[in-house]
Amino acid sequence: MTFRLTQIDDLVRGQHYHLEEDDLCYFFGEYTARRGATHSATNQLIMNLKKGNDRRGRPEYRYKGQAIDDVARMVNNSFGGAIANYTFVPVPPSKCRTDAAYDDRMAAVLRKVHELNPALDFRELVWQESSTVASHEAANNRPTVDAIMENYRLDEALIPGVKQNIIVFDDVLTAGCHFRAMKRFLLRYFPQANVLGLFVARTAREADIASLFDLLD
Repeated sequence: MTFRLTQIDDLVRGQHYHLEEDDLCYFFGEYTARRGATHSATNQLIMNLKKGNDRRGRPEYRYKGQAIDDVARMVNNSFGGAIANYTFVPVPPSKCRTDAAYDDRMAAVLRKVHELNPALDFRELVWQESSTVASHEAANNRPTVDAIMENYRLDEALIPGVKQNIIVFDDVLTAGCHFRAMKRFLLRYFPQANVLGLFVARTAREADIASLFDLLD
């Protein structure tokens, strides 16, 4: 399968309606909801990456590890030596660290990238105070950018050495609500930083957010 790093441009920015004109975001593939894993390589990758902790021990859970490895190689191959110019910050999952359903898959990807390329600087700078309902489970009552930010906390011990260019790293770009919350939150502490977004996939146009029920968080 081939994935190409692509910038969100003006042609598709409106499909991610929380993004603003100056937001610089990139993605590797397009996820199409309600089509299942067999629809595309991106669908398969995302659904494997999002397999929840309730599936641990089942035969299919091994595909989650493969997906983490695949995404890590995509990131490393795309940035190469330039990766040293950025600090990567994963978006915290919907469940807080003390929740049994806590799934740090984006941090797991970055740990794998670091194994491949020690020049990577990544930090779990942002964490959630409380668990929230996953976006695909809250189609009719999705949190606002402000509400998401109120639940974020900063690990101040990780501040020293953060680079000028910060990449917010997440799996799927839908409306862009969590990216906007992360960007605004990080700019409180790093007002001079350039904050970019990197996503494994963006939702394709035909996929509305309410249809993300086939994702497993």
